[in-house]
Amino acid sequence: MHVTATPAGRDRFGGLRADFADIVLNDARLLAFGRRAALFLVPLVLAIIVVLFGTGPEPRRNWYGDFLGNDFAQVWVAGRAALEGRGAEPYDLARHLANLRDAFGPECRFAWHYPPVFLLPAAAMAWFDPQAGYLVWCALSAALFLLAVRAAAGRMDIAFIAFAHPLVFCNLSYGQNGLFTAGLMTLGLVALDRHPRLAGLCFGLLAYKPQFAALAPLLLIATGRLTALAACAATVLAACLASLALFGVAPWLGFLHSLGETNRIILQNAAAGLDLNASAFGAVRLAGGSTALAWALQITVTLAALAFVWRVWRGGACPEIRAAAFLAAAPLMSPYVPIYDLAPLVPATVFLGLAARKAGGFAGHERVLLAVSPLAALLRVGAGATGFSFGLALALATFGCVAWRAQRVTRPAAAGSGTAA
Repeated sequence: MHVTATPAGRDRFGGLRADFADIVLNDARLLAFGRRAALFLVPLVLAIIVVLFGTGPEPRRNWYGDFLGNDFAQVWVAGRAALEGRGAEPYDLARHLANLRDAFGPECRFAWHYPPVFLLPAAAMAWFDPQAGYLVWCALSAALFLLAVRAAAGRMDIAFIAFAHPLVFCNLSYGQNGLFTAGLMTLGLVALDRHPRLAGLCFGLLAYKPQFAALAPLLLIATGRLTALAACAATVLAACLASLALFGVAPWLGFLHSLGETNRIILQNAAAGLDLNASAFGAVRLAGGSTALAWALQITVTLAALAFVWRVWRGGACPEIRAAAFLAAAPLMSPYVPIYDLAPLVPATVFLGLAARKAGGFAGHERVLLAVSPLAALLRVGAGATGFSFGLALALATFGCVAWRAQRVTRPAAAGSGTAA
């Protein structure tokens, strides 16, 4: 039977299409839509984290039946070992797995790859029982992220819109540290010009994640920001000395000894799953490419990202572009970037939006990025189903938009028009 659309149905569909187009093409309506979505999504996300992931029908289990806190479980176990004078045990894989099994059950299996400075916050969380520790961990990471984006945007509504991003939910549900990473980077970038010591402190606190921490000192050296560089180095040194004083030298020896094992587990065997790794290296391996090809592409992407952000920082770009370039480049420079470590892309997009607003509004491809970015909730599912790294695609798209905007902003200055901002 042939069914034709009624005039009323066509009018209704046409009206919805026009409304959608207006939202996408109008900056004011896009912002208003983001505010309304955040008002709904932020309370929903927090309720899911607290109720479904933070509690459960039995001790140390959430309502999904998983061990409480997911990835946070090993933070708590490593911290407990450090508190009890067994700080080297997380770097002994067999012993660490036994500790995880004793605390959360046989299916809780993670390898500990963090440097001993990360035992400091882990031990602090281990003062609590696992449930309270997980909820405190989520609360602190969420607060830091909101504070950082609020400081960047100068507006709380933008911070709440950013908080509604699926990558935020991903970090909270896993109990991961990506929001700490993104928050510290963002605060450091915001503080850099006016409060270089605070900026150096924030960059130095990233020492728990060396693959991200290395970028800031390079750029501080490149731009002669010696005060921030000294504060960064002092923070790293203080954290290392604190871990030595509290936990002894054994964790450091264990960490150095475990580096080869980390390479085997994370990169060679992809024990966490190829669909989780959103790096260039991971994309090649996910598609079935060789390790040699994966390293070749990773080195190429790393050098290109570093060259771009170096040029932006050395070229005297405005603070928004400088920050966006830093945050967009950071996830591209490591061969191992789990989905949750794409969190710096969220404040990178915020800084990109600030630069676009100063220049008169978003370009079409920047709007597409804003529209597509929330689909990050499907990154791992899509990668596993197709063999295509959607996480890397999102990172490259963000990087590409920042690069385009940087070129648009700097080109007038180079031509002497005086309209760089």
